[in-house]
Amino acid sequence: MRFPVSWRVTAPLSVLLALLGGCAATGDDKPATTASAAAGPVALTNCGTPVTITKPPARAVTMNQSATEIMLALGLQDRMAGTAYLDDRVLPEYAAAYAKVPVLAGEYPSKEKLLEVAPDFVYASFATAFGDEGVGDRAGWQKLGVDTYVSAAGCSKNTRPAKLTMDDVFAEIRDIAAIFGVGERAETLIADQRARIAKVSAGVKGEKVLWWDAGNDAPSVGACCGGPAMIMSAAGVTNTFAELAGSWADTSWETVVERNPDVIVLVDASWDSAAAKRAFLEQHAALRDLPAVKDKRYVVLDFSSTSAGVRNVLAVEALARGVGGVGS
Repeated sequence: MRFPVSWRVTAPLSVLLALLGGCAATGDDKPATTASAAAGPVALTNCGTPVTITKPPARAVTMNQSATEIMLALGLQDRMAGTAYLDDRVLPEYAAAYAKVPVLAGEYPSKEKLLEVAPDFVYASFATAFGDEGVGDRAGWQKLGVDTYVSAAGCSKNTRPAKLTMDDVFAEIRDIAAIFGVGERAETLIADQRARIAKVSAGVKGEKVLWWDAGNDAPSVGACCGGPAMIMSAAGVTNTFAELAGSWADTSWETVVERNPDVIVLVDASWDSAAAKRAFLEQHAALRDLPAVKDKRYVVLDFSSTSAGVRNVLAVEALARGVGGVGS
């Protein structure tokens, strides 16, 4: 993806001065794993971009579901000047905190809109947030003294993990906690999620799972290396299409029939609902006779549970229980 070399916006002088006042220095490439507001700068390399935070941000803006929910899970709503772009409703346990944060736009805000709230940190789940259809490239924000962060899972192809794991999600939570000086909150959250995953995956026997994301003619399925594969691995099941490259990949229904999955994950999204997927399977001449379809062995997961973040554990729990793990 090409980003503009630079960009200019017209904004009130007071806003620009506020932004320039928070200018951060360039740091080394050691990942941050601990946090303390008094411990000095936090230096890390994020998606190939060196980032040094000289002090915990006070006016952060989040874009995308996972970034927003990680901030709320760490109790950082009081440090948020705004948020944007949800795919689903915020988890119920964070709803009250989320209600206190200004929503800047339904999708990505304009650069001008973002400048209006004078952010000192912009955190997104996907690199596209800083693309031509987003708020402008990271280098432009750095020139204004605004630090940025992108989820490792959402980095460009050459800088994201070769195969996403829950440890990558936990590393992101630790990074954000370090940046805001709340490291102990991250460790509490991570310990709880690790324990929940270990408990629910006990008894899972590697059942074959088809992760159906979208598409009727050529189904897009969970492939080897992204969020779906990470969730399936954590749940202890076998990914039916683990040999396909990428996070998602297209296959054929003939291949699905040949592989005969034990359980089918139906991703529920506003543009392609789980109910529509289920109806398609049960009316298709070849698919309706699959044991998983005849026995209605479905696990419905929200689209947002695929993005690296705090709700991945909910997807792991639902999937493990759906195949007969502890607590099913």
